[in-house]
Amino acid sequence: MNIEIENLIEEIQEEIDKCINCGMCKGRCPVFQALKEEFNSPRGRVNLLKSKILDKVLYQCSLCKSCEINCPLHLKLPEAFKKARRVMAETRKDPKDNREMINNVRKHGNPFGKIEGKPKKLHCC
Repeated sequence: MNIEIENLIEEIQEEIDKCINCGMCKGRCPVFQALKEEFNSPRGRVNLLKSKILDKVLYQCSLCKSCEINCPLHLKLPEAFKKARRVMAETRKDPKDNREMINNVRKHGNPFGKIEGKPKKLHCC
């Protein structure tokens, strides 16, 4: 593992170690409101990261900063999640759909790939 990845992991750990698991971040999280699954809440993502688990659920965060605003400690969880995504991408553990979307943007200028007419299905994060 290179030093940049190690530094990112350390930065993530420094931020999430401050989390007291109070759950104040959950109430206004749009992803948690829609899916109603603990692991899709900011607190759930933090607990995954505390367990050293890099999972595609980190890509389901909208990065809206609602958790940061509602956190009594004002933890910068969206930044930690972005850093975790970067670690996943650098270590090739990011979701296949994410890589496909990035390749489509680079090759075709959009996340859907070559479009002839209307897209058949839409994908996101």
